[in-house]
Amino acid sequence: MTLGIALLILGGILMLAEIHTLTLYLLAVSIACFAAGAVSVAGVGLAPTLAVLAAVTLLGLPLAYGLRKKLKNSAADKTTRDDVGNFVSVVGLERGSIRVAYRGTTWDARLAPSVTADPRPGDTLVIADRQGNTLILEPPPPTPAPSTA
Repeated sequence: MTLGIALLILGGILMLAEIHTLTLYLLAVSIACFAAGAVSVAGVGLAPTLAVLAAVTLLGLPLAYGLRKKLKNSAADKTTRDDVGNFVSVVGLERGSIRVAYRGTTWDARLAPSVTADPRPGDTLVIADRQGNTLILEPPPPTPAPSTA
């Protein structure tokens, strides 16, 4: 009975974690915990409880993979890639995060791992990537010097 309650609680925690990650894998494991918890609370022994946990997990993970692949939204990926290469202006630095002006509003941003210099308000940076609503920034490419030919 205690194992069943623990599995039900673990299933709930995994469900909450899934809401934040949206991977669908935690959902599969959460459902397995709920199923095994229900079996255990019903009074079945340890071995059948663990068998249900393993079986539902082993069936659920490939289903989660397939569903995740089917739900992949190429239009959203294209929209994210459309931001790459655009210029932004640093508005401010707040508690270690960067705020930039882009598309008529301010965005959260952080520097690409290769960037070593900290930006200052007013600096212009280039979007190297976008992860969710956070822009990944790098310095703009140097402008070529005018030729004197």
